[in-house]
Amino acid sequence: MKSAISLYMTITSKKSTWLLSLIFIASSLLSTDLLAQRGKQSDNDKPRKPLISQDEYNKLLMWIVDEKYENVLYKCIRYTEGDKTKKLPLPYVYMAQAYLGIHSTDDHDLREQYQADKNKALKNSLKYTSKFVKKDKEKEYYHEFIDFFDKLRKEAKNAAETEMDNLKFTKAKSYYKYLTDIDPEDPGAWLMFAAVYKQLNSKKEALENYEKARNLMLDFGGRGLSEVQTELLHFAIIYNAELLSTSDRAAALEWLALGDDLFSGDREFEAVKRSIGG
Repeated sequence: MKSAISLYMTITSKKSTWLLSLIFIASSLLSTDLLAQRGKQSDNDKPRKPLISQDEYNKLLMWIVDEKYENVLYKCIRYTEGDKTKKLPLPYVYMAQAYLGIHSTDDHDLREQYQADKNKALKNSLKYTSKFVKKDKEKEYYHEFIDFFDKLRKEAKNAAETEMDNLKFTKAKSYYKYLTDIDPEDPGAWLMFAAVYKQLNSKKEALENYEKARNLMLDFGGRGLSEVQTELLHFAIIYNAELLSTSDRAAALEWLALGDDLFSGDREFEAVKRSIGG
């Protein structure tokens, strides 16, 4: 059996960095998962066969790299619905990556089959990523997929902003909800989640989510975020400052103050401050 590292070396010239990194991390990632599957055993028990073998995981990785996304979906749906394997986190993130691949593919037939142009594949990617995070309770594997999460966040951010521009707030809400599921410490996601509730006149939910975003900014000041998350926070603060300026100027100024350390000097940020009088 080839090691995950040797597989990585074989395909280096073929695919993009974020996919290749899956192979590179597989040696540590999969070995940990296999150990976790064995469960508790008495001293007299023989080691039990892993629920999903390393060969099977490597096959999933290779299919993702080779853009054989349907193979991944057909295989992983059995794992996610099987009584013995549905609690394992990794099949969910592989399904999520397959759906994101379909969302981004140039294959017209595949896009049409999975309604990629209607963002159905993107929403499925968000859904299965959210399930992965819930299954990976101790964040045993979470940090191995940071590049994938950022690619997914960027697509979700763009899709949500399009819905906001079109005043489709309920549709936008689902994207921001998934982003808060994927990272509960993402202040920009919470802030936009609050904004859509405000636009929908759901005052209680808006206040609750504004409070979550505010606490994250007070605790962390927007530090430790990825580039995509920082871009979302920049958009969220400006959007909410403008949204609140006509009904609650003090709240609008508070959000600008919370973002000042990060975005002071930014042309758009400073323009909004001047327009509101901050």
